[in-house]
Amino acid sequence: MQINVVFRHMDQSDAVKEYAVEKLSKIKKYLDGPLDVNVVLSVEKIRQIAEVTFNINGFMVKGKEEAGDMYAAIDLVASKISRQVQRYKGRLRQKKGSPGIDESLMTSVPVDILSVDHDQDESTPEIIKKSNFLVKPMSPDEAIMQLNLMNNNFHVFRDESTDRINVVYRRDDGNYGLIEPQ
Repeated sequence: MQINVVFRHMDQSDAVKEYAVEKLSKIKKYLDGPLDVNVVLSVEKIRQIAEVTFNINGFMVKGKEEAGDMYAAIDLVASKISRQVQRYKGRLRQKKGSPGIDESLMTSVPVDILSVDHDQDESTPEIIKKSNFLVKPMSPDEAIMQLNLMNNNFHVFRDESTDRINVVYRRDDGNYGLIEPQ
């Protein structure tokens, strides 16, 4: 397991780096295979922020916590990531006999940037970020699991039964919605 620690807006500290590596190396017992974990430790005024991101078999796991102390922020994010990984592994055990990822079916889907005429009114919103991501074939249940792991409001995926691009999203009432194009 490779743990990359990056410091933002703070001096690099070997003690903090070793503490983060020690805490996050405990999640290896839940996972098999090589794992590349990215940790960003930052300070914004009095907030100490720890962010962790890594990929498990095509599922992104992210965690972000803040505290008054960097060690406390690392503890919080490590326990959050540990719970997410345990939940992910538990759900995989429930889906006995589920097929693995077929790499040939994974495609890269670019999100196009809309061209905006800069001579228009300043109040016109514009798209300032472009994201490319892999659309993995999965069931709607797996997409909801990915949505929860990423702490996002929506997730785009390829339905494994229909081979069409779908979107699952979190509703205000706590339930989920599914958008299926015709």
